[in-house]
Amino acid sequence: VLQKAPEEFELLSKVPLKYEYIENVGECQNHMIGVGPVLNIYPWNKELYMIRYNNYDRAVINTIPYDVVHRWYTAHRTLTRELRRPENEFWVKLKPGKVLFIDNWRVLHGRESFTGYRQLCGCYLTRDDVLNTARLLGLQA
Repeated sequence: VLQKAPEEFELLSKVPLKYEYIENVGECQNHMIGVGPVLNIYPWNKELYMIRYNNYDRAVINTIPYDVVHRWYTAHRTLTRELRRPENEFWVKLKPGKVLFIDNWRVLHGRESFTGYRQLCGCYLTRDDVLNTARLLGLQA
């Protein structure tokens, strides 16, 4: 997107949006809120360090002026088309017993429909804790 539509890239990296996740299933209750642009760029080297791309958790767009909303949606469609190009996808079929770790700041993930039995177990770790442990173990973090 940066190369094909730099003005749209800039919009996606500057306009803050609200994200909201509400879960109320059994004993699991969460109400999480975050605010930030879709594309997060380090100011000192212009490197992308995080992408927020989840249409299900995006809240009402009331954090930006009305005249910017249409341009934002156009930019978001451009990003969506780029992300969904087959050459930008990597598919993995997991076998029973396999574990997959995903850095949610750097990798988008999803799944297609599935028939048959499967059991998924999710776990979330704070980024600070993971990077701290990696550094203590002498790993590059």
